Amino acid sequence: MKDVTKELLDILKRIDAGIASEEDLRRYNQWCDEQQDRERGNSTAGWDTFQKDRLLETIAGKTFEKKRSMINLRTVATLAASLLCVIAAALWIGQRNNTIRDNNLVMTPMKIPSAQEGTVLIMGNGDQIDLEKQKQGLIGGGKDSEISKSNDSSLVYSNRLNTASNGPVFNTLLTARGHQYQLTLADGTKVWLNASSSLRFPVNFMGQKQRKVILEGEAYFEVAKNPEVPFVVVTDKQEIKVLGTHFNVKSDQNASSSATTLLEGSVMVNNSVKLVPGEQLVASGSGLSKRRVNVEDVIAWKNGFFNFEGKQIPEIMDELARWYDFEVRYVGAVPKDKVDATISRKKRVDEVLDLLEMTGLAKFSKSGNTIVVTQTK
Repeated sequence: MKDVTKELLDILKRIDAGIASEEDLRRYNQWCDEQQDRERGNSTAGWDTFQKDRLLETIAGKTFEKKRSMINLRTVATLAASLLCVIAAALWIGQRNNTIRDNNLVMTPMKIPSAQEGTVLIMGNGDQIDLEKQKQGLIGGGKDSEISKSNDSSLVYSNRLNTASNGPVFNTLLTARGHQYQLTLADGTKVWLNASSSLRFPVNFMGQKQRKVILEGEAYFEVAKNPEVPFVVVTDKQEIKVLGTHFNVKSDQNASSSATTLLEGSVMVNNSVKLVPGEQLVASGSGLSKRRVNVEDVIAWKNGFFNFEGKQIPEIMDELARWYDFEVRYVGAVPKDKVDATISRKKRVDEVLDLLEMTGLAKFSKSGNTIVVTQTK
């Protein structure tokens, strides 16, 4: 019984972290069905009443810990079982609808770590590793892969075997505001993950028909060439397929659009639009639009700069808030004029705001963790 309880609690942990697999949800739904059988007097689950009650009490204790003193534990356990089954069913339907075929990747919004945490790696079993606190060297892995930290902002995955021993195992890398991280996947593909972003990926691509990863936020990819196994980046609005190339993807779930910019090689977006170097495809509610851009401006973040060429104050403040971790409040009208500036990310936030004030578009003041923007034109 102890092993069953631990298994279900681990599943709940992965559901809460947003990294539950289809097998996790299938197992949990099975357990919910068994609880319903029990309520109807059906003993097909194979556990005695005492064991089932202990499991429900354990889950209830984890879920309703703060309310335990106010509600009868048996009542809470029953409520917990019903509530969690409903949640699991909803997650099951939602995740099945968003499942990326071939490798079981699931589009699930991830909780971005706090600025104090910096960068977090979520393992396949739900364990979280604070990479800021990890020393260089081997930090984890399994039978078919190993994970090493090569420096303060770089993680490297490598294969141990020529073939994966079991089904794919996924890890998720998350960056906080003000933090970037570099990742080398097991196939040799290099990824630069921008602040407040997440990337979910298999620890080993062996035996898979496609090398699929899921991105929320912004990342720059240098894809290792493998004509036999295409590399695919999935966002909430785009699916980018490549064989080997360099490109940038920006896709924030809170934004109304996402953009793919090609620097080298070629990519196919949503199986319909092919890009050549120097082109950017923007996906929004109104459809797809393609344009020529200065690629150096697009990847300025990767090279340590803010690029504000042709951007309005709200766009600029959103990017600064992501890097310096503050909130924004506007007093009066929002400035609409565009700015042309390139500024180092190494500057302090007050230095950056002083430079922006020199445009004459707005004044900036600080109130706690909020930057107040006042139009001056």
